[in-house]
Amino acid sequence: MPSRDDSEDAALAAATAELYAVAPDEFVATRTRLVQAARAGGDAALAEEVGRLRRPTVAAWAVNRTVRERPQEVDRLRDVGRRLRAAQAQLDAAKLRDLRSDREALLTGFVAAAAEVAEAAGRPLAPAALEEVRGTGIAALAGEEAAEAVATGHLTRALGYSGFGEVDLSEAVARTSSGAVLTVVAHPDTAGGEEAATAKGAGGTKDRARQGKEERAREQGEEERRAQQQRLREVEEAHAAAAAAAEEASLAVDQARDRADEARWRVEELEAGLQRARREHHAAEQAATAAARARRTAEAALGVATRRLERVRAERAAGKRT
Repeated sequence: MPSRDDSEDAALAAATAELYAVAPDEFVATRTRLVQAARAGGDAALAEEVGRLRRPTVAAWAVNRTVRERPQEVDRLRDVGRRLRAAQAQLDAAKLRDLRSDREALLTGFVAAAAEVAEAAGRPLAPAALEEVRGTGIAALAGEEAAEAVATGHLTRALGYSGFGEVDLSEAVARTSSGAVLTVVAHPDTAGGEEAATAKGAGGTKDRARQGKEERAREQGEEERRAQQQRLREVEEAHAAAAAAAEEASLAVDQARDRADEARWRVEELEAGLQRARREHHAAEQAATAAARARRTAEAALGVATRRLERVRAERAAGKRT
């Protein structure tokens, strides 16, 4: 595959930056528009690259938005992460204790920032998404590669760190296929390798036996070359069929992932809606309790007023009789 030039790389970078900056419900439509624009511009490779970019989860979207709107939070993550890893490498227990409070304050601030930018964008984060944001911050503190992945603003899923080993970054960051290396099956050179003409003896010709042997050798060589070419054609046809099948399978995977993403978004929207409904229900119950209390107070006051009215009426009626 020919390497992309600077202008093509710039176009891909611009498309990726635009795509991962849009609101969650605009991702698929934006990706479709960018793919169509690339195809209309005659850049099929760019269209393919953009079409492979995956929609982020809610937590990943919130982290990506935080990177864009609160870059200082990511700078602090990288700084404290470097100091923590250096202290761990040096087994400096005192420095690790000193950094512990910084770590907790940093994670709290990072989660709060993500919650604020998501709220401002009209997409409040459910508790599960907030926990994933915190896990991403922990992973960024634990590993430099994870911190760099977060800093790209192109996460497709939240990161996690179990406390040992490296942070798993597989399918966590938007990637392209521009770095893939393809091998090309070379055709054997059928034009070269011809046998040199046999020199004739000085002043005479070869004997018939030698001529026959050389002729049979040439025929055998031609048969072998033809067989080799036939095998090569068969391999090439099989390779082409396998490539087509792989392309179809890749398309099916992308389509399945899109459907899975859509389903995940619906689930997360329902979870966020459920959280809002629970808060509204709690507020309504409190209002109902307060209203019931006010009603009881009003009914008691009404009872007192009723008895007083009856007493005054009775006294008035007695006065008239006398």
